[in-house]
Amino acid sequence: MLTHLHRRVFLPPEASLAVGRFEAALRESIPPLLYGLRLWASVTLALYVAFWLELDNPFWAGTSAAIVCLPQLGASLRKGWFRMIGTFVGAVMSVVLVACFPQDRISFLGALAMWCAACSFVSVLLRNFASYAAMLAGYTVAIIVGDLLGMTGGVNADQAFLLAVTRASEICIGIVSAGIVLAGTDLGGAARRLAALFADLTAGISSGFGNMLTGASPDTQSIRREFLRRVIALDPVIDETIGESSQIRYHSPILQQAVDGFFAALNGWRAAADHLAQLPQHQARDERR
Repeated sequence: MLTHLHRRVFLPPEASLAVGRFEAALRESIPPLLYGLRLWASVTLALYVAFWLELDNPFWAGTSAAIVCLPQLGASLRKGWFRMIGTFVGAVMSVVLVACFPQDRISFLGALAMWCAACSFVSVLLRNFASYAAMLAGYTVAIIVGDLLGMTGGVNADQAFLLAVTRASEICIGIVSAGIVLAGTDLGGAARRLAALFADLTAGISSGFGNMLTGASPDTQSIRREFLRRVIALDPVIDETIGESSQIRYHSPILQQAVDGFFAALNGWRAAADHLAQLPQHQARDERR
């Protein structure tokens, strides 16, 4: 709009350049501004619901809403879902530990340490937000039982179940509030971005392999490494897309097969490049022909 305006009034080149820079800056500032508004609305809604329900610590609801509110819709929904799972598992485990060791502080703290260690180990084995959920299940227990410890380190078993339910409810309120705000204000674009990445990788790998065979690009090791980095970076984008679309979640094995196909193509490219590199120069030219 501003471009058409300054074209009509015939602004000098310096002014036209300044207007163009202003338009570019305005376009770049719109997504962060919208994200800030969504974050504000999510935290406000979570705190309003928590205060309306008169929960003990409403700040947990606002904090959870801020944590799961991300610029991408699919990533936010995915993180919120796994945060809810981790919180539920941690709340249940806190009640189990208190019930198993009501009067034994040493055994209780030892079991708590073993549970946190096990959650840390599982989080290393998992990927993306599933790893986050495993870690959350560990320190959620520590947070809940920390409020149960008395002045002398004893566990107040009478309040264990009520405190676990309250803490889990506060966190879930924040997650649901952020999900409602984000789903109502953002249509998401992870599927289109994933399709574009797949198309670019397919065309790029095919073109790079063809250039190697024709001798147009003899040193392809750095090119293959860059493609490998891009293929590895597909994993969080796929996870984000699954968070936006249930249809993509149903077809997730096909996406994994496509990623494995990229790795197989790069491996074949490397094998062909190594084979050509080991041949004499004149024989390598014949092989390319």
